[in-house]
Amino acid sequence: MKIIRFGEKTMTIKRRLFFSNVRMIFITFGSMSLAMYLGRLIFTRLILADETASRFREFRHVDIMVTIPLLTIVLFILIVSMFNNYLTHRMTKRIVKPLEPLTQGVRQISENNFAYRIDYQNEDEFRPVCDAFNEMAAKLETSETQRKKDEANRKELIAGISHDLRTPLTSIKGCVEGIVTGVASTAIMREKYLDIIKNKTSDMEHIIEQLFLFSKLDMDEFPMNMRHTDIALAVYDMVEDSIPEYASRGLEIKMKDMPDNIYVNADVLMLRNVIINILENSVNYKTVDFGKMEISAGLAENSILLRLADDGPGVQAEMLPKLFGVFYRADPSRSTMGSGLGLAISLKIMERMGGSIYAELPEAGGLAVIIRLPLINGDV
Repeated sequence: MKIIRFGEKTMTIKRRLFFSNVRMIFITFGSMSLAMYLGRLIFTRLILADETASRFREFRHVDIMVTIPLLTIVLFILIVSMFNNYLTHRMTKRIVKPLEPLTQGVRQISENNFAYRIDYQNEDEFRPVCDAFNEMAAKLETSETQRKKDEANRKELIAGISHDLRTPLTSIKGCVEGIVTGVASTAIMREKYLDIIKNKTSDMEHIIEQLFLFSKLDMDEFPMNMRHTDIALAVYDMVEDSIPEYASRGLEIKMKDMPDNIYVNADVLMLRNVIINILENSVNYKTVDFGKMEISAGLAENSILLRLADDGPGVQAEMLPKLFGVFYRADPSRSTMGSGLGLAISLKIMERMGGSIYAELPEAGGLAVIIRLPLINGDV
């Protein structure tokens, strides 16, 4: 970030104009006195002392009354003009000088250098302008950073869609060719190929539905059915019916330390979507036949934290912030497992509900995903 420091003294333009006017009053009276003195001096020394002074002396009562005032006025105008030009130049310089970094700042912004800042030290009328400029530059810098991030996400999204749709399409194409060319010559083979086509079509449909949901959430066009919810009861209802299913797939789910009578504003269906996404990741990425998932909750800073921790392989610490990116997979070799949008969708859902979601590495190993939801006013 480039910061240009400017300003040493503290005086507002209003005060400078006031003191400038006061100076002009004193200068006016001083200039008048000086002009009168110089006019009389010049008249008496250069005119009355001349060899023709005798002629003037005859009419000195007229000449002095006319000449001295004229000389005084001319000298007065010259003296006041010089002082006025000096003070005007000085005041203009003090007013124009602060405009230089602002002009340079506008030029830098026009060249997309949004890191430019002005450190203006004076407490005058230009201070709010410089502060407003810095605030504008900061917002533009944030917007530009977000734009680049969105552009990178868009490219990643397109690449992810292409990759995830290519695999089932390749399988479908191979099965269709097998049926058309007669490779599937028996009824059993044709049925097998048709089952593959059906399953891969379902996979593609799931990817498209996830992508559609993510797009709606990203554009804030997905309606959220928010209502007061007892979080413990809601999580029990979400998980209880799924325990047998996940047990059959090798994931044992346990729940503990769930506080009672804790209410939050939440869309229960969308919250269930988040929890299911986390459970699916644990099933897909477990490295043992039977894995474990522990769900617990605790209170912290007017929020409730739902903690879903498994005993899987976990990820490297530097990968934690990236887990919720679109189409991000910690293990590229497992690219066929899931659409890669589950945690990105979960992040969007939690943001829409006023909460957050993040991951951490437990000391015992595995991966823990924490869901934070703010408590309804009145809960502790």
